This record gives sequence, structure tokens and C-alpha cells, in this order.
Amino acid sequence: MAGSNFKKDMNQNDIVDSARAFSTSFGILFLVFIIALVGSIYFPPKHEEQATGGATAPSKVDAEAVFKSTCAACHGQNLEGIAGPNLTKVGSRHDAKAIENIIKNGRGGMPPGMLKKADEIKAVAEWLAAKK
Repeated sequence: MAGSNFKKDMNQNDIVDSARAFSTSFGILFLVFIIALVGSIYFPPKHEEQATGGATAPSKVDAEAVFKSTCAACHGQNLEGIAGPNLTKVGSRHDAKAIENIIKNGRGGMPPGMLKKADEIKAVAEWLAAKK
């Protein structure tokens, strides 16, 4: 029978080899996690607008594209809400300044700092405030 062949083929060394492979894989993943954690402590993200030194002219931010790439996972491609709230008429509840504050500081289940650049935050807040 197939079951008896399995017992003959499977020996103690196979089990030890499998355990070693699992432990090695787990150890590598843990090491990568620790490196990322230490890196984020020593090199924290900048939450303020970064100066360009005047080298480039300010560009117009496509608020809808920023929303779809950063916010739509929780709020939906059509603002219908998934894990986050429905934003189809958010402009009737909040003005641009209030929305900007929510984007910067978070609220409820939304973590702060999802958008880092001040021009993107302002553009998305104004775009959402127009949704009434």
C-alpha cells in the first residue's frame, strides 16, 4: 500500500532536514525584520515637506492619482469605503483643512502619515472637500 511505502521512504534524517530548512527560513525572515526595524529607528521618515532648494518649479499634484495609489485600498477606488469609511460625500461633513488634519494625524482606524508630502496632502484634501 501507499502508506507503507511512505513509512519506508520517510526516515528520521528527512524530518531533521525539514526542521532545519524551516528553522533557517524562519531565522532569515526574522533577521530581515530586525534589520528593517533598526533601519526605521535610525532613519525615520520625514513628515514635513522636503525643500527642493528652488531647483524645480512646483508641479501640479494629481490628487485623484495619489488617492488611488495610497488611499483606495481602504477607501475604495470610487470612494465607496472598504475597510475605511465611505468618502463619496466627505466634503459635506468636513472642509479641506479638517480633511488635511485627518490625513496628517490619522483618526479612528486610519494611521497618521499615510501621505508624507505637504503638496499631496493639500491636493487630496481639497479634492475630497469638493466631494459633496
